[in-house]
Amino acid sequence: MLPFLKEIPDLTKSFARKRTNCLLFNYDDLKRSERNISGLMNQISNLSKPPIIFAGVISHRSLPELKSEIQNNLILAGSNGFEIDGPGFSWAFPQLGFIRHQLEQLVSTITLEIGPAWTRQNARMAGVELSISIPANDRYILNILAPLVRRELSGSLLNAKQSTGKIRVSPLEHWDKQMFIRKIVDLLPHESGLSPALYYFGSEISDEPAFRETNLYGYSVLLRENIGRKTNARYYLRNNQELNKMLIWFNSL
Repeated sequence: MLPFLKEIPDLTKSFARKRTNCLLFNYDDLKRSERNISGLMNQISNLSKPPIIFAGVISHRSLPELKSEIQNNLILAGSNGFEIDGPGFSWAFPQLGFIRHQLEQLVSTITLEIGPAWTRQNARMAGVELSISIPANDRYILNILAPLVRRELSGSLLNAKQSTGKIRVSPLEHWDKQMFIRKIVDLLPHESGLSPALYYFGSEISDEPAFRETNLYGYSVLLRENIGRKTNARYYLRNNQELNKMLIWFNSL
């Protein structure tokens, strides 16, 4: 991997051309690591100058949640890319409405079978995923819950994975951040017949497919110098201080 800040002088050429540039950030990652998230998001929002420069975020949160937190001149990709809203374009996974309906039905059934208090405490919906926590050694609840989930998901658009202490329910249809990047490339304007120049910033394992696809169009940037795993990212920023330096430079163009 290479230090991304050293690439900045050469990036001026990309921004000087009449070519679409798009910077995308893992919002959940930023929110965990940055205390002044509003200040950081203001800097990212100031970058967005369509139709030449776009900036945006992707999150496990739903699109309405993102819109309640973030200025609306950005590309907002909710539910890990199942729904996208940007300046001049929008897109949603074709079966998103059915997926949400079936998740809500599952929560309603759990509430009826086990009780509202238990469900409020142990079932968490985020975007198009439902995480159900099972208290340690609670065999009684597990013996009720596991067959209930299997029954409700039969013939649905959902899939369940069970691990120690948790059942995770997500869409059966495969969708990851690599496909999200492909969709963004389709949605963005192609100035002078050129594909957009992409920049993707993140550090989660789920960002690896996005790094791999972004390498075809631009710069994949790991928001950590030492991640402790093999990564598809080709560049890195050591910390949020370096990220801020980069944003200041982009905003000075």
